[in-house]
Amino acid sequence: MLRASAETTGHEFDLRSVADRSVHPGDETDAALYRFTDALIGRTDDLDDARAALLERLGPRGVVAAASSAGNFEQMNRLVDATGLPITTERWDTAPSIGLSLDR
Repeated sequence: MLRASAETTGHEFDLRSVADRSVHPGDETDAALYRFTDALIGRTDDLDDARAALLERLGPRGVVAAASSAGNFEQMNRLVDATGLPITTERWDTAPSIGLSLDR
């Protein structure tokens, strides 16, 4: 979905940054979104600062949209994990584009 959204909107985005945070995603707004979502799901401890930085970049509606998207993703991810849905061949083939090397 991320790749399709970027292509549809013409937004330059390095998909490898999804799996490797040492790769810059594309612009400072993307970096602020990563910082916020990483803090939101507990990978870092600077949620307040990350939220403030995102608020400065995107405004209140942008923060709400980012938090809603992250929450929806977490919900879908838990559902997929709980039901044991298999990863399709098509999805395995997209792994390298986001910087993942998966053994089948």
